[in-house]
Amino acid sequence: MPLVNNRMIISWRTLLLSLLLSIAVGFSGAGELPDRMIAMAMGRLGDRAVTGDIVVVGIDDRTLRAMPGGRFSRKDHAQVIEAIDKAGVRRLMVDFYYPRQDEHSGTAALASAVHQMSDRIVLAVATTTIPGTERLLTTFPDPAIVGKDALLASIAWENEFWQVWSVPLMYEANGRLLPSLSAVLANKRADRPVKFRVDLSYDVSTITEYSAIDLLDGTVGARELAGKDVIFANTASVMPDQHYLPGHDFVPGAYIHLIAAETLKRGDPVDIGWLPGLLASIAAMLFVLLTPLQRRFAWMAAGIAALLVAGEILLSLSLVTASAGAGLFFVALVSTHVSRKRRHFSAQRENPVSGLPNFEALRSQTPFGSSTIIAAKLVNFEDLAAFLPGEGSQQLIDQVARRLTLACHGTQLHHDLDGTFAWLVPYYQHSQIEGHLAGLAALFNAPLTIGEFKIDVAIAFGVNDEFEGSNAQRLAAALVAAEKSIRTRALWTKYMPRQKDDAGWQLSFHSQLEDALAGGDIWVAFQPQYQIATGRLVGVEALARWTHPTRGPIPPDEFIVQAEKSQDIYRLTLFVMDQAIRSAAQLRDRGLAINMSVNLSAALLDHNDLVGTIRVMLTAHHLPAEWLTIEITETAQIENSRQARQTLAQLRRAGIRLSIDDYGTGQSNLEYLTEVEADEIKIDKRFVMTMRDSQRNFEVVKSTIDLAHRLGAVAVAEGIEDAPTMALLEQLGCDVGQGYHLGKPQLFSDLASSLLTSPHSRTA
Repeated sequence: MPLVNNRMIISWRTLLLSLLLSIAVGFSGAGELPDRMIAMAMGRLGDRAVTGDIVVVGIDDRTLRAMPGGRFSRKDHAQVIEAIDKAGVRRLMVDFYYPRQDEHSGTAALASAVHQMSDRIVLAVATTTIPGTERLLTTFPDPAIVGKDALLASIAWENEFWQVWSVPLMYEANGRLLPSLSAVLANKRADRPVKFRVDLSYDVSTITEYSAIDLLDGTVGARELAGKDVIFANTASVMPDQHYLPGHDFVPGAYIHLIAAETLKRGDPVDIGWLPGLLASIAAMLFVLLTPLQRRFAWMAAGIAALLVAGEILLSLSLVTASAGAGLFFVALVSTHVSRKRRHFSAQRENPVSGLPNFEALRSQTPFGSSTIIAAKLVNFEDLAAFLPGEGSQQLIDQVARRLTLACHGTQLHHDLDGTFAWLVPYYQHSQIEGHLAGLAALFNAPLTIGEFKIDVAIAFGVNDEFEGSNAQRLAAALVAAEKSIRTRALWTKYMPRQKDDAGWQLSFHSQLEDALAGGDIWVAFQPQYQIATGRLVGVEALARWTHPTRGPIPPDEFIVQAEKSQDIYRLTLFVMDQAIRSAAQLRDRGLAINMSVNLSAALLDHNDLVGTIRVMLTAHHLPAEWLTIEITETAQIENSRQARQTLAQLRRAGIRLSIDDYGTGQSNLEYLTEVEADEIKIDKRFVMTMRDSQRNFEVVKSTIDLAHRLGAVAVAEGIEDAPTMALLEQLGCDVGQGYHLGKPQLFSDLASSLLTSPHSRTA
C-alpha cells in the first residue's frame, strides 16, 4: 500500500501536539477513567468460577442471630478454630486481628486453639488510617495468641475511587515486610512491597461460604473442609468489613482476599501501564494517516479504539494490566482534528478522490431552474473497489470521470464518494437525453484498463426533469431513479412526481433520524395492559412514535421498516429501551411495580453486545430484570441464526421475560415456539378485532390461548376495542388484554398522572 504522506489530512505539528497532550494524560492519571469503566464492565459481566480450593467460614447474619446478644466472643472464635482444625483443613487464614487485652475471658482459649494448629494457621495484621489524619496505625495480634508457630499476614489494602482494585502482594507494616493474606494462600512472595490488580472477571457467587454456627453445631465438618484452605472472617451485613469490588457491589473482605488469591494462583500479575497502549495507538494512527486508508478514517479510528479496548480486556484475562486511557485520548484527539479538517474540506465542496466538485457543491449552487438533472451510478461499485488492488479504486474513478466528462457537453460533472456522479442538462437539450444516455452507455461497452486488469463496468442513469423542488430534492429524486434503474436492469429511469415525497425521506433517513432523536421528535408512548379477569393493571407496552416537523405523525410501521433497511434500528431500539426502563423504574419508585414491554426486531439478536447493553440500562435505572419483557418480532431471522438463539438464552438467564409478538402472522409458527421459550404469547390484533364476526378468527384466538396455557405462557390479546370483545376473551380464559377500549398509547407523564391520582385508575 503506497504511502501518501504529502497528502496527510492533518499536519505533523498537530500530530505532535496531540502526542504531547496524550503523554501528559498518561503521566497525570487522567486517562484512568475509561480503564476503570472497562474493568467495572468486566466485573459486572464476568463469569469465571473460583477453583473451590479456598472456602470461607463466615460469622454471618445467621450466626450472629444465633448467639446470645448477637455477640461473637473470643471464646466462640476459639471454638470455631478448633472445629476447623478438627475438620482437617490444609491451612486456616484468620481475617480478624486480636490486639493485646489485659483482661479477656476468651484469650486463653483462643491462644490454645491457635497454638494447637501450629504453623497451619495465619493471623492477620491490620493497618488502618487514623480518622481525620493521613497517619497509618498497624495492629499486630497479641503475642500470647500468636505463640511461636503461627504465621502473620497483612490484610491491608487501599481503596481507589471508594473501591478495591488492587491488593498488596507484600506489605511493609511498621518496618516489617509481611505477605498479604492472598499471597500466603497462593504461596507467592516478593522481596519488597508490591501490589497487584485483582482479576475482576471472577463470579463471586461461585465462592463457597459456610456459616460459623454450622461448624459449632457439627452440621459442617471434615466432608466440606478437609484438605482445603479456609478463610475465617466476618461476612455479616452489619459488620464494617464490607467493601465495593468493581462490578460486584458490596462484598465481604474475605471474598476479596479469596479472589486475589485465585488471581495469584493463576499466574504472576503484571502491570505494563499506559505507555504500550499509547505507542500502539500512535503506530496505528500513523499507518492510517500515511496511507489511502485515511479516506475511511472514521471507521479506522473507531476500529483502533475498539482494538485498544479489546486488547486491554484480553490482556487482563492473562493477568496483564494495561491502560488504554492515554491511547484512547490520542485517538480521540487526532480524530477531532481530522473531523475539523474534513469539515474544512467539505466547506470547499471538493471530492478528495476525484478532485471534482461533490454533491454538496451541486446542492448549494443556484437553483437548477429548467435544467434536467442526471444521476449516474456505477453498478456493483463496492465489489469493484474491493477487487481492485492498491490505487485501483482511484484509477477506476478517474477513468469513469473522464468518460462521463467527454459526454457532459461542457456542463460540470459532480462526484460523490460511492461511485455516483451527477450533472445538469440544459432545457434545450432535453429532447436529446435518451440518445445522450445511449451514447454514454456505449462508451462503457469497452472495458476499463486498470493496471494488468481489464474491468467491465456497467452504469445506470436516473433522470429528473421536474422543475419543482429544491436542488437537494431534485438530486435525491434523480438518485432514486438511478437506483431503480439498477434494480430493474434498465439503462435509465425517469423519476415520476408521485415518488417525490419518498425520495428525500429514504435518502436522508439516517440524518433525519439522528435529528429526530436529538430534537425530541421521536418519543415513546405507553399503552396499559390489564388482567382481563380482574381488570387490574399488570403492564405497560412502550411504543415508538415520530412526530415529524413537516410530515406530521409518521406511522410506526413506515419509519421502523425504513430504520431496519438503513441499519438504524439498533439505535432506535436502544433509545426506546432506555426510555422504557427509566419509566418503569420511576413507576416502581412511586409504588407501581408493573411490567414494561419493549418490542425488539429479531434482526437485533445478532448483536453480541445486546444483552450486556440492556443489563447496563437495568442497572443504571435500578430496575429488576424480571420487570422487563422483550417482545420478539421478525421470527424468520431466529431460525437460521445461532447468535440469535444464544442471545435469547442470555436474556432468559438475565431474568428478562420473553414474549412472542403478533403470533399468528408472518413467520410465527409452531416451530418458532420451540426456538423461543416464551413467557407470553401475544395474539395479533387482526384476529382479536374480527373474532366476533369471523368463526375462523375466533378459533385462531381460542386455540392460541389454549396453546399458550399448555406451554405455561401468558396469553395476551392485542386490539381490544369494545366491551363485547373483552367479555368474549374473558370467557375464553385470555389472561391479559391491550387495546383502545382499555387505554390508548399516551405520554408517560399522562400515564403516570392517571395511574397515581386515583386508585380506581389502576383497574380497567
